Amino acid sequence: MSSNLIGLIISFIFVFMILILGEILNRFTNADEEFNRKFVHIGVSNWWIVAMFLIDNMYYAMIPPIIFIILNYLSYKKGVFSSMEREDKDSLGTVYYPISLLILVLLFWERNIYIGAIGILIMGYGDGLAALIGVNYGLNQFHIGKNKKSIIGTLTMFAVSMMVSLIVLSFSISFSINILMISIIIAFIATVLELVTPYGLDNITVPLISALVGYILVSFDNSIIIYNYRFVVGLIFSGIIGILAYKKKSLTKSGMIGAIVLGTGIYLTTGFYGASTMILFFISSSVLSHYKKRDKKQVSDQFDKTGNRDMTQVFANGGVGLIYGILYLIFDSPIYLMLFTIAFAAANADTWSTEIGILDKKWPFHLRSFKRVPKGTSGAVSPLGTISGFLGALLIAVYSSIYFNIVLELDVNILYVLIVSLSGLLGSVIDSMLGAFIQGIYMDEERKETEKKFIDGKETILKRGIKYINNDIVNVVSIFLATLIPLIMVL
Repeated sequence: MSSNLIGLIISFIFVFMILILGEILNRFTNADEEFNRKFVHIGVSNWWIVAMFLIDNMYYAMIPPIIFIILNYLSYKKGVFSSMEREDKDSLGTVYYPISLLILVLLFWERNIYIGAIGILIMGYGDGLAALIGVNYGLNQFHIGKNKKSIIGTLTMFAVSMMVSLIVLSFSISFSINILMISIIIAFIATVLELVTPYGLDNITVPLISALVGYILVSFDNSIIIYNYRFVVGLIFSGIIGILAYKKKSLTKSGMIGAIVLGTGIYLTTGFYGASTMILFFISSSVLSHYKKRDKKQVSDQFDKTGNRDMTQVFANGGVGLIYGILYLIFDSPIYLMLFTIAFAAANADTWSTEIGILDKKWPFHLRSFKRVPKGTSGAVSPLGTISGFLGALLIAVYSSIYFNIVLELDVNILYVLIVSLSGLLGSVIDSMLGAFIQGIYMDEERKETEKKFIDGKETILKRGIKYINNDIVNVVSIFLATLIPLIMVL
């Protein structure tokens, strides 16, 4: 009998022992359903460790995942392994698990088996322990889409993923500061994927993307080390700022997570300039959102989202800038740095025009009817709001020109300031036009216009616009269009 066949048999025995123990826990103890599921979830992930020392041939290693794809699907349908399934059967997560295992075998068994181990062990231990700790101790919960998460669960996912990566890479390569940096990056990406991936698909996205990121990072030469350090520095400072903003009630829990992700990405791609520009936007907009908050209360109640920014709002304002930051990192062209600046100038202009404009003593003009309408009406503009929007864009433009001239030693003049400022103002105007003609606007029970689809649990009635176009989509489109004209001019 070949050593591969013996290894295959032993690996099967190991998995079935885990399943049998899970069934015993499920049937004969008071352990809850989630604990039993995660016991199996974590235990089965160790199959990789057992198999990697017993099976050399990739084709032998493919057999268990293929068989368990079939068995797990039958269990999902028929409840064969009750310890693996939730009663509500809300996703195919148990089927996705062996699918990701099979893909990892195909990708890494003969290329870098330790990288594959990182992927599946992060999925097993990171996701498993995060769920258990989050369910039992996660008092501070938040939602990202339909995913319900907790702060302690998220921190557990990050910490365990980092330790898994660090241990495996130190064992397979050797410990170094760069290996520590790589482990932090892998853990961060795994945590974000676990947060945002719906329908149990994190059983695919987390192990596969974590392993691929690990493979890419350990394959690069020393030239990438600077970006590893930049990533970690960005993560640390974004984390500090995000937590402080959450404590100051400028961000929700999901908004804090979004700000950390966005800030890390921007610092990685654009360095201190990009991060400081984003912070300038965030601080100025946060200060204005709290300025005369009581006077704005009646008007702001009409908006879809007010006060604390959630994750969607964070990326609606900063996502376009992040895209240009990535393009700048790839192509190293100053034009993308200018477009990055315009994106934040447009976001700042829109925020300033809204937060200050609603304090105007006179009612604004609606861009659709050119009649005066109540403050807070979507698609309405006022002289005070327009001037404020220009000043918001000008703030970003002036800061950018000073930084470019002094720090980057790029020769930019008043024309650059005007282009950025006017482009930012244009974004604010486009935002108002989209709000007037395209954004979904609803009518509440008092027949007042609102951007909200639901008020106090009751559905409002669509009055005009497109149902699926909300303020976040309007923000993304208007910011992108604000950058489009300068982009066309330079191409």
